[in-house]
Amino acid sequence: MRDGTPFDPAAVARIAVMVRTGLVGLRQLIAWADAWVMKLDDSPLWLLELCTAPDIDRARGLLLDMPDLPFPANVEEQDAWDADHLACLFLRYRSGGISWGDFLMRGGQYLDGANGHRQCEEFFMQLDLLERMGFPEDLVQAQREDIERSLVDALARMESAHRRFEAEAHGD
Repeated sequence: MRDGTPFDPAAVARIAVMVRTGLVGLRQLIAWADAWVMKLDDSPLWLLELCTAPDIDRARGLLLDMPDLPFPANVEEQDAWDADHLACLFLRYRSGGISWGDFLMRGGQYLDGANGHRQCEEFFMQLDLLERMGFPEDLVQAQREDIERSLVDALARMESAHRRFEAEAHGD
């Protein structure tokens, strides 16, 4: 009973990305932790502490302190990590949580500090073009389709992880 549970470092890492991007908030995270604590006979300390985290930063810290949590060890792993982050931002955009301009800005800001192949200029240049052109819908759609294609694997992975997370948070 490790895969997809609080004992699965990859699943917890995906949840940490969802938290970092704002796809998952503190109340959702606490509900998820509470649901797991109720299911488990012996909950790990970090999960118990998560149930009473006073703010999202503390909660994210608890997730990132989980034993055996995977961090990118090479550029390929960093690229996958970056894609997961961008996919979560894209899911926020798709659900109406942020605008397309916000998606491009946040994606560029994130990539500015990442060490993968994808460059922040890709997003900042697209945002700059949109601003100069007055945000025409056909340009937004073309950008959205290009980025969605480039994130297809990460979107599938993070959509699945988010659905599982939501179901667990609701006790399903």
